[in-house]
Amino acid sequence: MKDMRRVLFTLLSLCLTATASAALRLPRMFANGMVLQRNQPIRVWGWADDNATVNVDLQTQGGRVRTVCHAETTTSGGRWQLELPALKAMGPLRLTVTAGGERREMTDVWVGDVWLCSGQSNIDVNVERVYPQYAAEIDRDSTDRVRLFRVENEAVLDALRDDVRSAGWVTLSKERAWRFSALGYFLGKRMAQSTQGVVQGVVQCSWGGTPIESWLPADAVARFDSRMATEARFHADADLQRASMEANRQAQKRWGKLLEQSDPGVREGWTRPDLNDRQWTPANQYELPVQPARGFCGTYWMRQHVRIDAAHAGQAALLLLGTLVDADFTYLNGQQIGHTGYQYPPRRYSIPAGLLCEGDNVLTVRFVNRGQRPQFVREKPYKIVWTDGTEQPLSEEWLVHEGTQMPQLPQMPTGYQNMAGAAYNGMLSPLAPMAVAGVVWYQGESNTGCAELYEQELTQLMAQWRERFQRPEMPFVIVQLANFMAPSAEPQETGWARLRDGQRRAVWADPRAELAVAIDLGEANDIHPLRKKELAERVAQGLDRLVFGSKAMLSPQPVEVKALADGTMQVVMDQPLVEGVLRGFELAAADGKFHNAKAEARGTSIIIKGTGARVRYAWKNNPVEANCRARKTGLPATPFELEIP
Repeated sequence: MKDMRRVLFTLLSLCLTATASAALRLPRMFANGMVLQRNQPIRVWGWADDNATVNVDLQTQGGRVRTVCHAETTTSGGRWQLELPALKAMGPLRLTVTAGGERREMTDVWVGDVWLCSGQSNIDVNVERVYPQYAAEIDRDSTDRVRLFRVENEAVLDALRDDVRSAGWVTLSKERAWRFSALGYFLGKRMAQSTQGVVQGVVQCSWGGTPIESWLPADAVARFDSRMATEARFHADADLQRASMEANRQAQKRWGKLLEQSDPGVREGWTRPDLNDRQWTPANQYELPVQPARGFCGTYWMRQHVRIDAAHAGQAALLLLGTLVDADFTYLNGQQIGHTGYQYPPRRYSIPAGLLCEGDNVLTVRFVNRGQRPQFVREKPYKIVWTDGTEQPLSEEWLVHEGTQMPQLPQMPTGYQNMAGAAYNGMLSPLAPMAVAGVVWYQGESNTGCAELYEQELTQLMAQWRERFQRPEMPFVIVQLANFMAPSAEPQETGWARLRDGQRRAVWADPRAELAVAIDLGEANDIHPLRKKELAERVAQGLDRLVFGSKAMLSPQPVEVKALADGTMQVVMDQPLVEGVLRGFELAAADGKFHNAKAEARGTSIIIKGTGARVRYAWKNNPVEANCRARKTGLPATPFELEIP
């Protein structure tokens, strides 16, 4: 009996030891359907028991199996990394990893091109958001030649994560790409077409609202902003994070409950179609009588009576309610048909069959605002669209009634994703040392308040990422901020313009970077412009130059500026321009004050009437008048500011 117990104890000990040991594990990007970068050494890495022998094989899949390449290494400290030789485009393949008697196998693997798309919300803007702009194309397209990999959001302050969170690789289709980056979606399709069907992998690694400092190591941020670096180190304490997030969650929950309890519209049923709303105040949706005038915290209610004819009664439809500030709960005939928690997404709410009746129908919108005035954003669609394509515009006139005013909830320091190093540690760093063809960086909106630092920070970001990915020449295409906000006829001192120039200067100084100018693709009333396909084409042209050696010219760039003897200024551009009168130019005298200036394009030169110490072009939040374009491609010139020697 003692011997039997001894045997059982030994077996149990072995099982526990095996369970406690580090099993063979690979990063989540090594999965079925993945894309490996062609024409570069292929790095494969992971984790296993210490001092274990790891074998990696890449083999053909289907028919007669052939080993394409093989490599072997030994783990050190539980981690291993090796390189397979550079390969031309091919697939499908099977990638097999074995270590210590364990085996991992990935199928449907392709060697092609991999593009890393990163930044903040304009990378995040997904296919669903831009769908009405490109509905026929998105409905039609489905291809296994484009593979998509989305890194889920994770803010980490205490250390570098060893892996990302992700659901894995998917092939491109409307359904699978619905929540994927629209820019990445169109870029993948365009590059697959221009490379004659080479399989393209697009990796989305982005987080809306994050500043550039979040995508840099904290010690690198310390060179520019010691306060941010210190803050990140302080909040790296896990117990503090948990306590802060829980306190914030409880405060938000309680604030919301108090809001519901104090709102008479909730208690009295202001969503009812038979509600007597004759005492409500009539108002145009663009001139709402909201008090206080500058900001409002609480709820505000809008009602509109909509008459539906017999031909459309009972039919399913789509309600387009533009873009609203801030959150909304939307009801039709007393039934909630939509809810959006913040201001930016377009409201596109489905109306189920049978809900609309002939005659009078009541549309009710309950705004929930936390400091901004309730608003209907101008120049957005406000209408009902039927399944047969016919439309019924909504009236601009509403009946309005204040619900309840609330005190603002104090801000708590739980926006960890915005702290130095947070996205770099949790999302970007774990992707390395993946081989990629190039990087697309679209970010800056969150840094316009300190735009004077952006050139240095962007330069540092490109250097840090190249070091992390072990590729000193890794190409970057930087998307310049699009035009946004109300136009101005007079010169502006603006962080948006200064940040754009910081982007331009950082790219100009880097031989492995190109600039995608988007100054004509924005929208005055939307920080997330929808023309992502057109932008993807400009990004692709930059990648064509950096990766494939294309000689095609991109947006015109200034080369030099000088004063001429006849009392004019000459800006020399890098390519011929559309000739004629130019708008959007300004000159500053020695006192630094800018004024509008007359200019004319002649060949590669811009002649500006007048003299001054500095010249600038398209230096506004939304320089709609700017018209300097390339003669051959029609692409807009980059905004710039130059000192005149």
